[in-house]
Parts: sequence; C-alpha cells; structure tokens
Amino acid sequence: MIIKFRILLDTEKNVFRDIEIEDTQTFEALHYSILDAFEWEADEMASFYASNSDWEKGDEIPLMDIQEEFGPKSLKVMSQIELKEKIVNEGDKFIYVFDFMLMWCFYVDVLEIKESEAEAEYPQLTMIYGDVPNRHEKSPVDFSGATNSSENDEDDDEGDDDFNFEDLISN
Repeated sequence: MIIKFRILLDTEKNVFRDIEIEDTQTFEALHYSILDAFEWEADEMASFYASNSDWEKGDEIPLMDIQEEFGPKSLKVMSQIELKEKIVNEGDKFIYVFDFMLMWCFYVDVLEIKESEAEAEYPQLTMIYGDVPNRHEKSPVDFSGATNSSENDEDDDEGDDDFNFEDLISN
C-alpha cells in the first residue's frame, strides 16, 4: 500500500509538499523524504509525534534514542518503525519537528492510503506549493526564559517567574 502525505511547514506563508511512500518503509525514510522535498540537509535531530485533530503532541518517534542517557525508558526510533505500524486511517496526523534549536515544525496529514501503481518508484514528491524559507534564517528558540534586559530595567522581567518549559514544547 502507498500512503500519501501532505506536509505543511508552520510558517506565515503557505508552504507544503505532498509525498507518496510505501507503507512498509520506515519513519526514517519519511524523515529523509520530507527533508529532500523541502531541499534541506539532514544535519539536525528530528522527531515525529503522533497527533490528533487539534494538533496536540502525543507519543514521540525520535530519529535517535537519547532516553537511554537522559530518560527513564528507551524509545523505538524512526528506523525501527514501519509507517503501517502507526498509520491505519486516512486523516491520521503527526507533528514533525526538525532542528530542536530552531524548532521547525511540520504538520503531517495522511491524505490517502491506496494501492501502489505498477512501475512507480517510491517515495515520490507529487505536489509542491510555496517557496521554502532559508532554514538558517529563523531565530533559535530561547529555552531559558531569560530576557536581554539590564539589571536596571526590572519592569521588563515581569512574567519570567511564570515561564514553563513544558508549555513551550507542548504547543
């Protein structure tokens, strides 16, 4: 079976790509297909997150497992999970995050699940819409909650006590 995805880049302008890929290929193959479609180099960490109709992050599918070193449990990684293991219906959704310093976010929507076409090679890019921004021109996400204010400018620091890292990554 073939899964047709629409991958929408979270930017001010509409930028998306449609990709068709075999359901027996892995999330790692989809990861590289997305980067190829947007003409970006695969030189940063990335993860897929299962999602719902409200685009809330669910279970993570990381490129590499860093849980062994930093977390309580190990996760299966992109190269270990075939697409058909997590995708069962048209309309299934994922969030794909690339480069955790710049936090490029893509909305990945399953448009169609269909039979493969004879002689067709997959993955294949089937639609291109919009101009891709330069991925290095985005400002890094500031995870510290710190501001650039001076010590004498105390009013600008209001609200810093309310900073919550979990709120930042869950939105």
